[in-house]
Amino acid sequence: MDELVFTSATSLAQAIRDKRVSSQEVVEAYIHRIEAVNPQLNAVVQLTADTALTQARQADVALAGGEINGPLHGVPITIKDSFDTEGVISTEAAHPMFHNRMLPL
Repeated sequence: MDELVFTSATSLAQAIRDKRVSSQEVVEAYIHRIEAVNPQLNAVVQLTADTALTQARQADVALAGGEINGPLHGVPITIKDSFDTEGVISTEAAHPMFHNRMLPL
């Protein structure tokens, strides 16, 4: 599992396309890594593991049906919490006092 989290995105994508590894296996490896190191790093504000696993399974099913959705099909990503994402905390990486406010220039 550790080798997956230290593999480049392009290599992961190729391994998924070649069915040497499933998207679900890759996502599970990353979830385990996040759970192991995030308490010290505090880099992931909200882990959406269930959603990621659901989307990984969907990517694996699509691939089994011959469908590839882009060059990084099935490769997990993180989204900076400064972008609004439905159902996910968006802190905008700022002090709470400044959330969702217009600031003067």
